[in-house]
Amino acid sequence: MSNPSGENTDPTSQFFRRRRDIQGIRAIAVLLVLAYHAKVPGFSGGYIGVDVFFVVSGFLITSLLVREFDATNKISLTDFYARRVRRLLPASLVVVIGTLAISRIWLEPLRLNDLTQDARAAALFATNIVFAVRESDYLQSALPPSPLQHYWSLGVEEQFYIFFPIIVMVLLKLGKASKSLLIAGLTTITAISFAVCVAITPSMPAIAFYLLPFRAWELGAGALLAMFGSKVSRIKSVNRELFGWVGLVIIVVTGLIYDSKTLFPGYAAGLPVVATILLISSGDNSKFGPSRLLELRVFQWLGSRSYSLYLWHWPILIVARSANKAELTAIQIALCMLATLLLAELSFKFVEQPIHKVPRFLNNTNRSLVFGALLIVIGLGASFITAPATAGSSIASDNTTESSVLASATTIFQYSDNQLKQFVDAAPKITELPADLDPPLAVLDNDEPEIYKLGCHDHEFDVPPICEFGDLDSKTSIALIGDSHAAQWFEPLRRIAEQRSWRLQTFTRSGCTMLGVENGVLEKCRKWLKNVVAEIQNREFSLVVISGFTNREDLVDESPDGFTNNITELHSALTINSQKIIYLADSPGPLLHVPICLSANIQTVQNCNFERELAVNAQTTEILKGVWSSETSRFVDLTDWFCTSQICPVVIKNMVVYRDISHISSVYALALTNVLMNQLETSLAG
Repeated sequence: MSNPSGENTDPTSQFFRRRRDIQGIRAIAVLLVLAYHAKVPGFSGGYIGVDVFFVVSGFLITSLLVREFDATNKISLTDFYARRVRRLLPASLVVVIGTLAISRIWLEPLRLNDLTQDARAAALFATNIVFAVRESDYLQSALPPSPLQHYWSLGVEEQFYIFFPIIVMVLLKLGKASKSLLIAGLTTITAISFAVCVAITPSMPAIAFYLLPFRAWELGAGALLAMFGSKVSRIKSVNRELFGWVGLVIIVVTGLIYDSKTLFPGYAAGLPVVATILLISSGDNSKFGPSRLLELRVFQWLGSRSYSLYLWHWPILIVARSANKAELTAIQIALCMLATLLLAELSFKFVEQPIHKVPRFLNNTNRSLVFGALLIVIGLGASFITAPATAGSSIASDNTTESSVLASATTIFQYSDNQLKQFVDAAPKITELPADLDPPLAVLDNDEPEIYKLGCHDHEFDVPPICEFGDLDSKTSIALIGDSHAAQWFEPLRRIAEQRSWRLQTFTRSGCTMLGVENGVLEKCRKWLKNVVAEIQNREFSLVVISGFTNREDLVDESPDGFTNNITELHSALTINSQKIIYLADSPGPLLHVPICLSANIQTVQNCNFERELAVNAQTTEILKGVWSSETSRFVDLTDWFCTSQICPVVIKNMVVYRDISHISSVYALALTNVLMNQLETSLAG
């Protein structure tokens, strides 16, 4: 690449100078994303801005590759990768290092370990893979968002840039003078990717959301538009301009009406993708088209800085929320956005632009590639900025951690009901984490009941596995059914079964609350729910224990009558053999991720406690109590063993009550063994 004058010869920048409307489209996309993440009222679907970016990227990159082939009859992969290095990596690395630095100061200590991993993934273009795995895990998906979570979209694009030019080059070479083979290939890839995305979104939304194979169709849609550009240009300008306005309106409207309940990406992503195609097709420098708006100076300024705006806004918001220890106010959010604009401008002027003005890089592709490799190494090294250095037995773990729960199990029956109640009453006065905290904070994310490790609890079961514990020949049999909030009671129930020589059989699956036979809260749970009910009906259990997530928020988008009908139907189905039932009320729901909060409040534990009134969904509790209080069933509420009359403490005696944002720790579940055993014996004797 020769550039004696030192002018910017990046084809991307040259193309944008010719298509100023595309800069405007990028501005619209980044504004939607910023509004969504800043929680600006009304922009609940602003996340579709990323889909707009994908289409633009597919269109732009394909246009550049095809133009290069038309001009030189070849595609230089090294030149292409060198351009991507200069365009993407410098600003990306600066933001990663900046994020690690501010996170080291203000982010909760327990979040630093994951952030270190995320920074390494960002350096290796694999953040989307990391988050797909993390959010596919039912428990890890409850973790607070990473300051680098937005790098997932960069991972998708960077992986696309690795494979796509090779595909284009091969198909163009094989097709010789014709582009028919390339069009056919792109159409096939796009169609397959879209079909698979639609198919797996309902069952594996995290996989469909984060991974390239299921997002490739959005980039492919932009690529196909580039291939059909000449045909599109033959459409009357007045029609293209009209379609462009329609596309712009659709993008804005979907940004307003989509929300977290929208099944996405799937079919829903098709609307903003098609709208972006219409908007790009309308062209630039039009008299009446949307380019008249998109080419305004403010949109050009935002569009040219959209990459830096996207990179900076998310870590600023996330770290600010952590430092604030609460949701940000409108003024604080506005200050975060001002900081984003300032840092984006600095990144644009002193990082993005200078790279393109250094002849040494522009004149030598190999130097650019070596520079890219160096940036990757620096990124990997920078990840050690947040390598956690926890101190104190309250946070740190050791080789005896795994045995702490087992050790507790041997002594837990020493706690009488009165002793435990005294511990609860005294807990709000605890201000400093106990030195013998059980378990240490660093291992709470692994403090799952053993039912997980035994393969008896998962989030993908259709047919419940046969999992029995205690005395398998006992005449007294207990069934435990429900979601992960039922599984959290497994440890004390197994101890009770072993001590009383009872048989315990479990039927639990994450994310599937036992609301009803026909109208389960999740479509994917219905088959499992029916199979569980059938198992209970076909066996004769002495007692069935049901529990599930109900606190903090409503489970179903139904009226209270609809919710009541669901659980009434379940009650009838489970008591058809006159089996005795205990409905165990959900544990009070924390308003935060408890271990992470405690790691930031070692000397001020009380900052993590929460109000009882906010921790229990009173309306749902009353409905459940009304249905499960009958001749054959009992509604059991253990909230008094978690909370005083006003406060729900997160540390009781030396025990951490919750292992994450909603599940109780195995240690505290075991502490409630005697309390739970009394309830079981009362029901069995009744």
